[in-house]
Amino acid sequence: MGCGVKKREALSLALNLGWTMLFSLLIPLLIGLWLDNKLNTSPLFVLIGALLGILAATVGVARMTLRIFARAAGSSPEEQAPPNEEEPD
Repeated sequence: MGCGVKKREALSLALNLGWTMLFSLLIPLLIGLWLDNKLNTSPLFVLIGALLGILAATVGVARMTLRIFARAAGSSPEEQAPPNEEEPD
């Protein structure tokens, strides 16, 4: 029974990573294509959309991965963040 839960969690993680990457890359790229067709600026907005999509996918996957590793270590990501500097009295 425990093995089935782990498989289900792994499948859920894989699907979440896949959807995160797909939409993070696809939406800015499609917007770039639409803008290039509308403004007749052929590769400009496609390249900008691709770069923004790559950045968004990287940030999304990194955040998801950090959350998973923190959960596996038994703590929340907030607990692992360095404490804020205290103001002097």
